[in-house]
Amino acid sequence: MKKLAALALSGALISTAAFAGTESDDFTITANVAEKCVINNAAADIVINYDPFDTTDATDSTSITFNCVKGTSGNISWSSANGGKLKDPANATDELSYDLDVDLNGNVINSGDPFTDNNGIGTGNEETLTFDVTVQAQQNVAVGTYTDTISVNITY
Repeated sequence: MKKLAALALSGALISTAAFAGTESDDFTITANVAEKCVINNAAADIVINYDPFDTTDATDSTSITFNCVKGTSGNISWSSANGGKLKDPANATDELSYDLDVDLNGNVINSGDPFTDNNGIGTGNEETLTFDVTVQAQQNVAVGTYTDTISVNITY
């Protein structure tokens, strides 16, 4: 009986000793966030009914809304297909002059201006880029449809 009790006691000690040590490991979780901008709402086309006899400039505007990931930097640029003139493909001689003023969240900017956290872009918030068009009054042009295409790029 003493042998059986000693054997049972030694078995209990051996099974307790089997769990005496601990091994551990660590791992890292990483999430990479890249610079990115997306246009949420594209600019609507502008249509102006121009009267060459009107003494008041014709104006209209359109805007683009976009978001850039917080910390994204880059620049916003735009260009005119016709060198800043409204032209009628059927009339090679006449053109309408216009001014294009652009502001970003209420601040005037120029094509190619950089954006960084310092001027509010790349904060993760929605941004508004507004294009104000002014066609000067009393330009002597023939009947026709005068157009220009503005290409806008957000480069990051």
